[in-house]
Amino acid sequence: MRSFIRGVATLLVLSSAAAGCTSQKAAEKGSEALTSTNLLDALLSGEHSGFTVLPQGEHLLDAVDVLTAADPACQPLADLRSDKPKHEPTGTAWAALQLHNGNPAGTVALHSFASGEAKSWMSELRASLPVCKDFSASSQRGWSERSTLVALPSVAVGDESVSYSMTSDQAPGKRPIMTIVRTGGSLAVYLNSSDGNQPPASLMKQQHKKLQTAG
Repeated sequence: MRSFIRGVATLLVLSSAAAGCTSQKAAEKGSEALTSTNLLDALLSGEHSGFTVLPQGEHLLDAVDVLTAADPACQPLADLRSDKPKHEPTGTAWAALQLHNGNPAGTVALHSFASGEAKSWMSELRASLPVCKDFSASSQRGWSERSTLVALPSVAVGDESVSYSMTSDQAPGKRPIMTIVRTGGSLAVYLNSSDGNQPPASLMKQQHKKLQTAG
């Protein structure tokens, strides 16, 4: 499981816009800056929609790293894997997703932000996607990558969402998908393995509801 997490953690980038549903109460709740403890309490755990959600105590990434996009317009995407993003979270919690047969299926990471930061990052991601279909970036630790991003149909979950598939030049046979859902001032970042499928909407809706009542 740990080796799988190390692999998928190097693929965190975003795309495509999707509309969701919200309420004034959720918007007000989301304006509060949640802590890591709040997010851990809000994180799904156990059996959900055909998956086992396993909260993790270790950091998602193995080591501190900063990713820089070759095109500055694509930096909002690269920031998702940076230890020093423009929009720094006030709290973080994450879990591994596992199939019933025990095979790894992906991850979900929750991030909370100061008022307005989550919404701003989502806006920047939507603006980046049209000009970042060919995504190139280099790492402070010395590695680099080039990937092709493809926007996916919208997902009606949360206050808003973005979703895309990604094919790396280093692994052309794999097509992981990233889906990011905003709930007020928090983001839930879902990364599948390489089967080209998103987590079911029912799982993401359950996580959205838990974040609505967090804090």
